[in-house]
Amino acid sequence: MIVEKKTVRFAARPYRLENAIRHYAWGTRNRDAFIPRLIGKQAEPDTPYAELWIGAHPAAPSHLVTEEGRIPLDRAIASDPESILGESVVRRFGPTLPFLLKVLSAGEPLSIQAHPDKRRARILHARDPAHYPDGNYKPEIAVALDGLTALAGFKPPREMAEALNACPEIAEFAGMESAAVNRDARGRKAFFTHLMRRSQSEPDRLIDAVERLKTRILQKTRRSETEALFLTLRDRYPDADAGLFSLFLLNLIHLGPGEGLFLGPGIPHAYIRGNIVECMANSDNVVRAGLTPKFRDAETLVEILDYDTTRPVLFRPDSSEREILYAPPVSEFSLSRRRLEAGEASCIGAVASIRMILVTEGALELSWDAEGIPGSETFGRGSSVLIPASLGKFWITAPAGTLFFAVRVPESR
Repeated sequence: MIVEKKTVRFAARPYRLENAIRHYAWGTRNRDAFIPRLIGKQAEPDTPYAELWIGAHPAAPSHLVTEEGRIPLDRAIASDPESILGESVVRRFGPTLPFLLKVLSAGEPLSIQAHPDKRRARILHARDPAHYPDGNYKPEIAVALDGLTALAGFKPPREMAEALNACPEIAEFAGMESAAVNRDARGRKAFFTHLMRRSQSEPDRLIDAVERLKTRILQKTRRSETEALFLTLRDRYPDADAGLFSLFLLNLIHLGPGEGLFLGPGIPHAYIRGNIVECMANSDNVVRAGLTPKFRDAETLVEILDYDTTRPVLFRPDSSEREILYAPPVSEFSLSRRRLEAGEASCIGAVASIRMILVTEGALELSWDAEGIPGSETFGRGSSVLIPASLGKFWITAPAGTLFFAVRVPESR
């Protein structure tokens, strides 16, 4: 039962969350469907399970499980923001949750995309709210659960020029010399802008250029990983799609379990395959221009992209570390990953922020003593928990080997 809208005061205790699943076409399916296995549910046949949203975004808010029934998290926060979020969080961000936690499971590549900064997000939302559903920016960090292959950020100038020389069909179609990408960010922007605009104005020429590149790659006895990916995606996107050429311009990245990738505003990227925990500012704004049947906005993409060629921010911690903190340069969230051995217990100190916990392996027993009333509850694999700011300290115990992620709002810098 969903509780009707009314003013509710929430006790200082942990709350189990029930979360929305997003069935985007690129999600894993059937026996490979990761999200149903994580949360202990049977996968529906041939249904893609792409994302599990844990948060209060109005498009798919989680629900708090209370004795009175299920309450949408955005409604719960609006009813009692300081108890749930914390006074300092409300002062900085208003009565809204500033982050969104997800589990993402990619069985097929996502679109070539980027996210706007705050100023552009407000402009895009005001101009086109149907495609840009909120006015917030969307910096994000992805942490691999089992592994992640992704494209992220433009290659260094020399590597990009080498890729274009090896694939002359791209520069020929763009109508610019490959040396342009070696000059500076303005040269790379000019090259990419020519590429994207010509793909829209001359789709037949693009198809011809893509087919010539495909034919040449097929004649090779040995192919690079990017070339193999190009051939796979060409079969999936047979129409004019400049995203196929973009594959050769971006860094190909592989992450192992526990390794992370931070993507700030304007960084072009596409997740190729893998299962990750993802944390971001509370937004669903995505600017796409390739490898997708969804709405494409090439003009906006070429304007918001960061054409700097600094390598993407990667987190590659020692795999033996029991606790890892991922603290990207944003004020909305910090994420941690912690492993506990069977029987291990720990006291978690009070902070001035809401916290969320996601259990990805094993189980976690939480104990607390709020206003003289003790309580405890065990949360199994796939469970997510909201810890309101009002709770203060609590205790955790691992009945078996356990791995969990925790997110909070960092203190003001």
